[in-house]
Amino acid sequence: MKQGRIFLWVLGLFYLANLLGTLPFASASLFSQMYPGFVPDAATRAFRLLSDAWAVVGLQLGAIGIVALLGARDPLRYLAVFDIVIATEVVDALWDFYSITWSNLATAFGLTTLVIHPVWIAWALYAKRAVVTAAR
Repeated sequence: MKQGRIFLWVLGLFYLANLLGTLPFASASLFSQMYPGFVPDAATRAFRLLSDAWAVVGLQLGAIGIVALLGARDPLRYLAVFDIVIATEVVDALWDFYSITWSNLATAFGLTTLVIHPVWIAWALYAKRAVVTAAR
């Protein structure tokens, strides 16, 4: 049970940090690093669309993060959160691969995120197994 609590606690904090990092005031300065050649001009539609899209991603991760923090109290009751994290990380990894390959995401930035996704997936699988085993 302890592994599940630790996982959900750390994941919740990480996802909430992602929420903060994807909000327009924080992400605007990263766009030129993430997308080489993109001029971050708040007056353009492209900038506002990109900024809004990142904010939505952050809000979704933040929502999962809040549920994970609540679930840290009783990981067995919140077992589905582990599967939600796995699904989220798989989809995000596919999106990052697409972004590197076809959407001009900076390779170093994309590869960094591609390393993070399997770590969360593996840890979620391990922690879920630990919770289920402890409950028996």
